[in-house]
Amino acid sequence: MSRTRRHSTGAALPQGGAGDTGPTTLFIGGLGRSGTTILELSLATDSRVVSLGEVTHLWRRSLLDNETCGCGLGFRSCPFWTQVGELAFGGWQEVDPARVIALKRRLDRSIQTPRIGLGLLSRSTRAEVREYASYYTRIYRAAAEITGASVVIDSSKQASLPHLLRADETLDLRVLHCVRDSRAVAYSWTKTVSRPESQTERHATMVRYPPPLTAAKWVQHNLVVEGLRPRGVPVLRVRYEDWARLPRAEVTRALAFAGLEEQPNDRLGDDSVDLGPSHTCSGNPARFRHGVIHVRSDEKWRSQLPRRTQRLVAGVTLPLLAAYGYLGRRT
Repeated sequence: MSRTRRHSTGAALPQGGAGDTGPTTLFIGGLGRSGTTILELSLATDSRVVSLGEVTHLWRRSLLDNETCGCGLGFRSCPFWTQVGELAFGGWQEVDPARVIALKRRLDRSIQTPRIGLGLLSRSTRAEVREYASYYTRIYRAAAEITGASVVIDSSKQASLPHLLRADETLDLRVLHCVRDSRAVAYSWTKTVSRPESQTERHATMVRYPPPLTAAKWVQHNLVVEGLRPRGVPVLRVRYEDWARLPRAEVTRALAFAGLEEQPNDRLGDDSVDLGPSHTCSGNPARFRHGVIHVRSDEKWRSQLPRRTQRLVAGVTLPLLAAYGYLGRRT
């Protein structure tokens, strides 16, 4: 029998019982601009997988700003997300996005992960962590039930989020740790990228970071993801460069990690992928690309990022850059 509980808005919301089991949730972690969007959509060419995009942004960008779903419709007009809201919460009107955003700002931060991991939280804070995690896990379960998928992908990348999702012990959580050469990531964050899904001029382009800040974020995000391993969360590292060179092999490896045996998939080639519409609620604008695309590594950073900046970024990120195999021979 399912239980209900009430959050701050007073609406009764379903909560899974101790014997419930959720779908396998494949969380994509790491720092943005690491090629995760096309990787996510490549994984979703498997009929047993449903990709949700960056759910961490759903509360503001989708519920408040009605940004465009990957299918091309506004979030509030998308039949898929309408169904998810109904099944998960009894309708999106039963969710107070301001409440979720407030919890996100307070709890979902990398600086909080040591306290969370060590259990150094007050009783009230532990209750808030469980509440915050439940908003996500309800969405995962609803999406799986609606689509019949065995695996749900959340490509939020927010490194602290899976630490909080551990509060739901019934969730089969696995993390795909996506990494890319820090110098390539630093270069990517300097580029101006339009956000066609945005309904406001203020958010018409993606945020930009200077290379030194990106380097620091690259180290921080990757270390926080690495911190999941000693806490018993299964983590598989995928390098962008390896995926771009052998997309079929890397997708097969990632799906096996998620518990799915290899099966025929004519949408995925050795160097290409046939992308169809998705219901990603947020993410890189590449999620709107459809049709066959040829997968190849973007190496513009080698000529476009000044050598002095390359050396600076490499210096800041040196230990992990070496650990991930990016020093020495060209990858």
